[in-house]
Amino acid sequence: MTILRDISLVYSSLHSLILFLILFESKFPKKKFLVWALSFSLPLLLVNLILLFFVGIGRMGTLLLMTCTIPSLIFFLFMAKYRGGRFLFTFCFSDTIVLELIYITNLLDYYLGNNYLVLFVLRLFLYPALEVLIYKFLRPTYLNLQHKIEKGWLIFAGISIIFYALLSLSTSYPSLITERPEYIPAFLLLLILMPLLYLHFFTTLGYQQKNYEIVRQESIMQLQMDHMKARMEEFHSADNKFRMERHNFRHKLQTIAGLMDKKEYMEIYTLLHQYNEDIKDTQIIRYCNHAILDSALSTYLHLAENKGISVSCKLDFPDILPVNEAELAMVFANAIENATHACLEMEPGKRHIELKVVSTPGFMFQIRNSFNGVVTFDEKHIPITAKENHGFGTRSIVAFCEKYHAYYNFKAEEDLFSLQIML
Repeated sequence: MTILRDISLVYSSLHSLILFLILFESKFPKKKFLVWALSFSLPLLLVNLILLFFVGIGRMGTLLLMTCTIPSLIFFLFMAKYRGGRFLFTFCFSDTIVLELIYITNLLDYYLGNNYLVLFVLRLFLYPALEVLIYKFLRPTYLNLQHKIEKGWLIFAGISIIFYALLSLSTSYPSLITERPEYIPAFLLLLILMPLLYLHFFTTLGYQQKNYEIVRQESIMQLQMDHMKARMEEFHSADNKFRMERHNFRHKLQTIAGLMDKKEYMEIYTLLHQYNEDIKDTQIIRYCNHAILDSALSTYLHLAENKGISVSCKLDFPDILPVNEAELAMVFANAIENATHACLEMEPGKRHIELKVVSTPGFMFQIRNSFNGVVTFDEKHIPITAKENHGFGTRSIVAFCEKYHAYYNFKAEEDLFSLQIML
């Protein structure tokens, strides 16, 4: 019956990989990642099966770290979208879950006959059932947490590693746990403690995500309030100018009539041109029919113009936006603000921002600006800065694009920087 034990061990190793892949997110396209993962995993599994055949189950247990765990760790670290603590926790979490099931089934098999049949049957059904539950209920939340929360994962990963070591030592050192029955109650408490601690991990991360959403919503609401306030001030200023023009309109007509009587047509032309410019001062530019978005564009483009930056716009917004209007307004606000800061490092006369929006065949926009030619990109080709309290706008733009699965591209060419986003 030892054949059932050996098969179930290989089966457990395979499901350790499956469980990890359920929670893992690659930086490469799915098809490419799948080809690479199979090209790596299948030969690795074959090598370990051959070693198992030659060295036996006992010796293989000590070799797995070098022949399976470490090579897998290195390979998937290279493929991972999120590295550091997030990757390490995912790797350790899947391993410790499988390890716990291995030890639980070992104990049950020992007390129910010790013929490996119970062990084999339990593992045959428990792993797929667990994977279905994790895929259906945990995976969406887990991927979302990885995307939105960057800090705290390394500590959780360290605790998982300690649990892995505790489980391994408790079950086999200085002898098998079944040979030390007085330690089994403590071992069972350890098996209970681990899932409870994982539940605490995810609850804590869930609270962090909620706080992230609250801060994000507060930022959006504050941005809306600021934009609306600026827009109202603009309306108020234009209304005051219009009242003055209306008050002076009678006097201007009398002046034009007097010039007509004298047939001084050039003076009339000059005066009409001046009056036309005065009327333009009362005009309020509308960039689109979406109130929040129009307010954001008005606020930040006017700020840029007031700082001596030339602004050109070619805008074609759809009647129905494909994303949340307030979030899109945040993207434009951050992008124009970044462009403004970059322009201010240029000499007067060389500062310009160009904004282009198209709605067909798909909604996409581009913001280009002059800059001093100095920019640093990270490994994902996202601009980064060493300046304190800077870079939040760019991270917010990238988070927006990842949320809506939008294509984005930051490009720097000589003295021209551009951001392209396509939804």
